[in-house]
Amino acid sequence: MRVSDAVGTFAVVFIMSEDINLTSGSPGHHRNFMDIYLSQFSPGYLRNLIEYQKILKQRNALIKKSRGKEDKEFFLQLDIWDRSLMEWGLKVMRSRSEFVAEISPIVTELALKLSDSTEPVEISYRPKMEPDGFSDVEGAIEIFRRDRDRDLRLGTTVTGPHRDLIEILIDNKPLRQFGSLGQRKSVMIAMKLAAFEVLSKHRKDRAILVLDEAFAEFDNRRAESLLSLLSGVGQVFLASAGGDGINYGDQVKIFDLAAGRITERKV
Repeated sequence: MRVSDAVGTFAVVFIMSEDINLTSGSPGHHRNFMDIYLSQFSPGYLRNLIEYQKILKQRNALIKKSRGKEDKEFFLQLDIWDRSLMEWGLKVMRSRSEFVAEISPIVTELALKLSDSTEPVEISYRPKMEPDGFSDVEGAIEIFRRDRDRDLRLGTTVTGPHRDLIEILIDNKPLRQFGSLGQRKSVMIAMKLAAFEVLSKHRKDRAILVLDEAFAEFDNRRAESLLSLLSGVGQVFLASAGGDGINYGDQVKIFDLAAGRITERKV
């Protein structure tokens, strides 16, 4: 999903089957996660991100165009792009750091409620480059330029917010390598629900929550734990091919789709 797809009048959090990539896939899914939800409650973040991406594209174009024939003029231009990139990049990194710090304790709590395990889950923001704080532009430029030779050799910018990730640990071990499928799904849902809570808080209005195939890989106990967490959060749409034998309670409306017909189920 692109950032632009997430920005609109209504705040919506989707939990889809492919979102398992958030806890099982590449760091690109972490950056999309941060960008989508930060952009929905912080127009300033979206502006900073767009400016950063624009300058990153121009810097990469300069490097590729000048490979093998770098001269004084090239390095003067590169210095200008480096400063601009870090000015906008630090703003992006600061917002991401604050966002992950805000959702982190919520994720830890929700993951334990969803999982059969008592193993603690921790998430933390891990920027590709780690400046001393997020306001020292000169210090950030110095750190950033340590990879300049590598940039020139590879023809691209190898460090910066476009390479950030979220570290996700279960019992102090990487979830991606050591977590079961059920654990990875539980943590993914916990991260999405934490984003939903923070998004609703900052917008001062309840976001809409949409879940597709929410019960896949879940037994009935874990499915009922999820339903309990969803109780009272606002407007929730949930679709699943399973769900038989689950106690839905009396605060939901259930519709069955069969042979092209939709009928309301009595609960």
